[in-house]
Order: sequence, then C-alpha cells, then structure tokens
Amino acid sequence: MLRRLLYDAKIRDAIYQVALIAGLVALSVWFVRNASQNLVNAGIASGFDFLWRQSGIDVPFVLTNYTAQSRIIDLMWVGVVNTLLVTFLAIVGATALGFVLGLARLSPHWLLARVAGAYVEAVRNIPLLFFVLFWYFGVIAALPAPRQSISVFSLAFLNNRGLTIPTPVDGYAFRIAALASLAALVAAWIASRSAGRQRDRTGEARFGWLAPTLAIGAPCVFFVVASLSSIWDVPALRGFNYRGGFVLIPEFVALLAALVTYTAAFIAEIVRGGVEAVPKGQSEAANALGLTATQRLRLVVIPQALRVMIPPMTNQYLNVLKNSSFGAAIAFPELVSVFMGSALNNTGQAIEIIAITLALYLAISLAVAAFMNWYNNRIRLVTR
Repeated sequence: MLRRLLYDAKIRDAIYQVALIAGLVALSVWFVRNASQNLVNAGIASGFDFLWRQSGIDVPFVLTNYTAQSRIIDLMWVGVVNTLLVTFLAIVGATALGFVLGLARLSPHWLLARVAGAYVEAVRNIPLLFFVLFWYFGVIAALPAPRQSISVFSLAFLNNRGLTIPTPVDGYAFRIAALASLAALVAAWIASRSAGRQRDRTGEARFGWLAPTLAIGAPCVFFVVASLSSIWDVPALRGFNYRGGFVLIPEFVALLAALVTYTAAFIAEIVRGGVEAVPKGQSEAANALGLTATQRLRLVVIPQALRVMIPPMTNQYLNVLKNSSFGAAIAFPELVSVFMGSALNNTGQAIEIIAITLALYLAISLAVAAFMNWYNNRIRLVTR
C-alpha cells in the first residue's frame, strides 16, 4: 500500500513540499533561538521598545519636525522621507533624460545619435558608486566657497556647501494650492474620461483641451498665486555662510545627480527598444494621414511603445529606490545611513533594525510595483 502511494506523483510531490516547509521552519527556529541566546549573552534586550527612546542624533537634512531630542522611530521616519524624496525626484529626472537620450539615439542626425549612443554605452559600464563619488568630490566640492557663491537672480545661491533657496515663512497658501491642484487633477481625470467616451461615440472630442488645461495649467496658476501671496525667507550672507531659507546639502545634490545620470542610460535603451518594437506600418500610416514627425511620435509611436516599455521601466524605478542606499557612502541621511548606521550603532539592536529596514524597503517596492502594474493594465491593448 505504501509503495503504491509513493508511486502516485501528487502524493510524492506533497511529501516533498511538507518536508521542505518543515526544514525551513526548523532552520528559522534555530536562527531565532541562536540569535536570542547571543543577545542574552551580550546583555542586549531584544524587542522593539528601543524605538521610543530618545535619539540624540543630529541629522543635517530634515524635512520633518525631528530634533536630536526626538525618538528613534522619528529618526527612522526621517530616513524614510529622505529616501522617498530622492527616489521620486530621481525617477522623474531619469525618465525625462532617458526619453531624450533614447529618442536621440534614433535621430537621423549622425552626430546627435552617436553622442547619445556613446553616453549610454559609457554610463552602463561604470559602477554607480563612481558616479556618486564623482558628483560629490569632482563636481560639488569644486564649487566656490560661500562668499563667492553662484547667484541665481540673487534668490538662490550655489556653493560647495550646497544650494540655498528661499522658503515661505508660512506654508498655508501652498497647502491650499496643493489641495486645489489635487482637485484639478481629479477634474482633469473626469474630463479625460468624458472626452474619451464622446470620442468613441461621435468620433470627435469637443473639449479635448480641457483635461490638459486642468492637469497642467491650473496647478501652475495655483502655485504662482501662492508664491505671490506668500512672504519669503530669502537667504543672506552672514559671516562665512548664508543664513535663512533652506539648504539642499551637497550630499543630496550629489546623490540625486548620480541617480539621474546613471539610471537615464538604462531608461534610454528601454525607450529605444520600445520605439523600435512599434511596427513600421504604424509610422507609414501616420505619414499617409499627413501627421508631422512630432505628431507621429506623440500620437502614434509613443503610446504603443509604452506597452513595451512599462515592465522594464518598473525594474529601473525599483533599482532607483534600492540604489538610493548608496547615499550612505557620502553620509546622506537616507534610511540605511541614519537607521542601519547611526541608530544601530547607538542601540545595538541589529536584528530588529535590519528587519525593520528590510520590511520598509519591501513595502515601498511593492507599492511602486503595484502602481506600475496598475498603469500597465490601464494602457494595455485589449483584444477579444
């Protein structure tokens, strides 16, 4: 009877799976018990109570209300916010630069195509850490001292200590502008859906201009009005440095520039491959309709190429998130630097801090992937 059961493929596979799960559980239990015993021997209490202790760590770049007297969990949040900020800005910048480089490689102009191709091939074969150190030590460190700062309309000042920019004294007007912009984006989405249904029903969209106006024009107007109605704290040179405003520290600028210039090379190849994947017959049909080169690219080629580009671009966006941890090499206070570095050294709670850091990266990555998958499903070609 037993031999007959073992010859059954389904039963045999089930036995293998149960044995594998039992082995993994036993290995996990061994690791946990071993780690707990080592913590006891070292006199370190396990658990997550340390998150509510006073931090005592100064952070040079803070976008929250954190101070050195705040809790360690607040320090962790500083790292998360800084990581999300540099990741978001790097994704936007790398996508824009990558599109330009990718289309430049397909340009009929020989010199433009060769320059873009040389950039892409060179960057893709150089480690990211080189770019981080190059921008930090080779570019930003070579900027003038604060007294010889590069002035931008006497409002912003660039020097080897960072970029100092004016900030509003009270952000109330900008919060109202942000809420109004969000409402305008919702209205733009509704208008776009309505125009799409009208186009499908009648063949024309009378108010096709309304959605772009609400999505782009309205937020610009709101923020311009908020800027004009706010009182600004303009930086001023006092002593050996500028006081007032907000300072984008050199570490932030270097990491952002490195992520943008590095990731753009990979996105450029994705763009080039996506455009070349569109059948030539589509471009020929656009030419037959009398569309210009710009219209052909914007209305025919790019929308179809996006269906090919989105999955690999999702991988690049996730890489930007993970590569932001290279900021630890130049002491930018992102998640790895302030939490796995400073907080771990102060508390000694290595297992808990590493586990929390991994969980945070995993959660953010899954959120990015979920959004990109949703967008990919929105633009995919539906066939019967």
